[in-house]
Amino acid sequence: MPGEEQVLNAQEAAAYLGGHVETVRRLARKGDIPAYKMGKDWRFRRETLQQWAESHYRRQQDPLVLVVDDEKSFREPTRLFLEDEKYRVATAATGEEALDLVQREAPDLILLDLIMPGMNGVEVLKELHRIAPDLPVVMITAYPDSELITEALRYPPVMLLPKPVGKRTLLKTVHRVLRGAKSEM
Repeated sequence: MPGEEQVLNAQEAAAYLGGHVETVRRLARKGDIPAYKMGKDWRFRRETLQQWAESHYRRQQDPLVLVVDDEKSFREPTRLFLEDEKYRVATAATGEEALDLVQREAPDLILLDLIMPGMNGVEVLKELHRIAPDLPVVMITAYPDSELITEALRYPPVMLLPKPVGKRTLLKTVHRVLRGAKSEM
């Protein structure tokens, strides 16, 4: 009837989403998809499922940028700025935290500080080169003349930006790396 809310069972929801019924049930059990249990099977409100799918697929398409810097005064404003530009952003304050996030989140780009306590940027690059050799990295440092830069450049793909970096330059660099933009810096 017009105006009535359409409710789908797991089989219908899987067909609607173009997925496998067991995947839909697993997502429902974990609470990752809006559903409720009726009897022995899950039920899905079609309108809610449509909204979830649109939001889920949009998030999956937006590139993920990992900002790694021990200084919160750089990390947080950069995160907010990039989120305003519609990027998904993860942050890490240490090299160890960054490597853990890379394995869990699979970022599309890393903005990496060169000099940090504990693992420095070069040590992070060495490990990244082993676990994700094609992951692009933009080194952002207040020490562009450091001997560590020469060492860092041995682990491509790496670009270098000096701190402080302007928002416009940062955004152009991120666009260039992630979207292959031809705009000049």
